[in-house]
Amino acid sequence: MSKPDWRHLNLDPGVLREPTPDETRLVLWLPGEFGTGTRDWERVSNVPGTAVTREQGLCAVPATSLRARQRVQGCLGKFWQRFRKPGGSQSWVLPNGASAEQVGERQAGLLLVWAENGTQVLDKAHVKARWPAAQRCQPIGSNLFLLSGLEPVAAPGAAEPFPTEANPGDQAAHLLTAARQAGDRPAEVSALTDLGIAWMRGGQPRRAVELLEEALALARQLGDGSGECDVLTNLGLPVLAIGQPRRALEILEQALALARAAGNRFGEKIALEKLGMLYAALHDNTQALAHYDQALALARQVGDRKHEAELLWDLAIENAELGQREQAIRLAQCSIEIFQDLGNPHTGWLANHVEKYRQGGMAASFPQTPPSVLGPGAEVANYGGSIVVSTGPSPAAADQAATGPGLLRMAISAVKSMAKFLGSGFKTAGAATYRRRLDTCATCEHHTGVRCKVCGCFTSVKAWMAHEKCPLGKWPL
Repeated sequence: MSKPDWRHLNLDPGVLREPTPDETRLVLWLPGEFGTGTRDWERVSNVPGTAVTREQGLCAVPATSLRARQRVQGCLGKFWQRFRKPGGSQSWVLPNGASAEQVGERQAGLLLVWAENGTQVLDKAHVKARWPAAQRCQPIGSNLFLLSGLEPVAAPGAAEPFPTEANPGDQAAHLLTAARQAGDRPAEVSALTDLGIAWMRGGQPRRAVELLEEALALARQLGDGSGECDVLTNLGLPVLAIGQPRRALEILEQALALARAAGNRFGEKIALEKLGMLYAALHDNTQALAHYDQALALARQVGDRKHEAELLWDLAIENAELGQREQAIRLAQCSIEIFQDLGNPHTGWLANHVEKYRQGGMAASFPQTPPSVLGPGAEVANYGGSIVVSTGPSPAAADQAATGPGLLRMAISAVKSMAKFLGSGFKTAGAATYRRRLDTCATCEHHTGVRCKVCGCFTSVKAWMAHEKCPLGKWPL
């Protein structure tokens, strides 16, 4: 079902729109009451992974909210600040730059509602007639209402609802605020890097470059070689995506040199993979093969089987580009065997495309592909640490006529894109396993608080997928 163009919402006075790295998210701040030196706010966001429903000319999407309190900077606000207890709740940065502290727990059972016909004047009586059980029916825009007091809605296809507090972009923004408030500069580098990656994976490479360049300058100022290597490894492809291939190559070569100097084999293989991706995007298949081969050897050395499978498929694509048909098929089949061993639910889809490639057929459409991921124009798809940058037609569109190497490329691009979504065929791990996995990550020196530096994955997303594994074998069975 369709949603309104959230970029051009006509919001009521005082309602603030929070920028997000994920174009499928809508986050609004609703103004509340003034207190003694304080101002209350309510942060409302749609639930990730849930579909828009349509009935009786009305569209709706599940939402959650939390309340936060801003300290007003005046005489009363300064007086109130003296008596504030240290070590308070979660801090938030409002879109207007002010900070606020969370008050209470997140609330579920909300709906964002709008008229399917954007020109229709939506009134409260119409909305209440459709949801008579709603305890609250508040207009927040010219064609947008917020309802509360309803039963929470789970993400479609999920055994349990995806934790709404586990959005990587939100997590990174929170950690960035906390690091700056505490004056923790190394943590600021890490949070800026995570936030930049979130924006890149949301299809916003220019914003990603801005944040990653800020992180890079700070890492170099601090003499933080490990942080600098991490930033450079993640900066190269966003720079490529904004049309600066020569600079992107220099950045990734610097990242590779730093990883090798530090003896960081995990960092080295990721840098090699991204150099392979860069050369592939520039249609230098020989260089792409060479870098993927080196990354594959390292993946095998460190026992990272998921990365091994991804790199084998990358090598299959490059061999197909060079006309090495039998070698491409062999490599793709080796990749599928590993994916199957790892329990990836889309091995059948990949095998089908290999067979079509063998027979010279065309790609089929990926089932249940969200149009927000495989939309028109430039495409940035993600699966764990991998990012596929394409400046041609979207995978969903090109996939209809993809043949030869394009058939293999579209197959893996669709599978990687689907990893951002629940309800895409992935079996969930369950709340208890999810929490145990995150607790394990929290004690790991390779975890930023949002992302694993070893595999590049956002752990709050990866930990929810039953078939996923820790590359270091640390997750409890």
